[in-house]
Amino acid sequence: MMRALIRKDLLLFFRNQFFAVITLLGLAAFIGVYFLLPGAAQDTVSTALVLPGEARARLGAFLSEVMESDLLATESELIDAVTRGDYVAGVVLADDLIAAMERREKVIVPVYLASGVSSDLRTAVEDIYTVGLNNIRFSGADRQVDIQENLTVLGADLLGIRRPIALRDRMLPLLLLLVFSVELMGIANLISEEVETGTVRALLVTPLGPTRFFAGKLVVGLGLAFVQVLIMVAAAGKLGSAPFIVLTVLLIGGFMVTGLAFLVASFTRSLMSVLAWSTLFLLLLILPGLSVVFPVMAAPWIRLIPSFYLVDSLHRIFNYGASWGDISTGLLFLFLSGLLLLTAGAGLLYRRFK
Repeated sequence: MMRALIRKDLLLFFRNQFFAVITLLGLAAFIGVYFLLPGAAQDTVSTALVLPGEARARLGAFLSEVMESDLLATESELIDAVTRGDYVAGVVLADDLIAAMERREKVIVPVYLASGVSSDLRTAVEDIYTVGLNNIRFSGADRQVDIQENLTVLGADLLGIRRPIALRDRMLPLLLLLVFSVELMGIANLISEEVETGTVRALLVTPLGPTRFFAGKLVVGLGLAFVQVLIMVAAAGKLGSAPFIVLTVLLIGGFMVTGLAFLVASFTRSLMSVLAWSTLFLLLLILPGLSVVFPVMAAPWIRLIPSFYLVDSLHRIFNYGASWGDISTGLLFLFLSGLLLLTAGAGLLYRRFK
């Protein structure tokens, strides 16, 4: 009976021309977008500089031009800007450091680096600051300062890897989340239609029972979502490095999205209401994906959204080779969130057709 229920649900899902079209064309479009995005990262050297008041008036214009650095007012402002990714690196020259340079003493200049800076770009940053600071002409001095950089990485320094990430690879977790979201709408609509037309009540008078009914819907929703994201991951060539970890993350992600579909179906009564509520949840779900592409959006509260741990785990696996230990806590939170959504949705649905 379960097999017949799953076969029926699949036929009904693809019989709906709207969801059949957006499912197939949407998957093809997302794969196409992935390959249209730049496949190589571009390293750019944008740096910032903080100088004390007197030195800013005397050296600011020169150092800003030589090192191609923007002058910022305070150290906290510089740290926030580098952490957000506005600058690749930044340096703060305090009064005592400038005084030591004027005396031509050996100095160690603290340099703040953004996370994910490649080794080549780090070398370029070191050269920029060394050459720039050694071009300062202090009065009464005829030799260079012995300068060493003390590099501090701001933000997550994942596995100590320093390589640029192509835009398409940053976008991939977000594109996968969008594929999941299409299935969220489809499964929510399928369940909502069966409740409104009375199909559910007819099924529940058979030996099927509520448990098998919900299990069948879970299998259909999870299966449709999982197969599509698996196709996209395989097309992107990301399945070979850690296939078991990737498959597990995709399964748990599909479980969470299916749970959300149950919740949406529990209070919607038509296709339009399903689309409206699904779009609202979609806007919330994609925020973590945008925070990966645009780090400036990475606010602490985004971690409260379950999809953050789906996007973050995939980003770490695809782009940094993360292991189980790196993502296990996030996956547990993602699974528990899916379980909570599924339980709440199933409970509300049962009350509707009881």
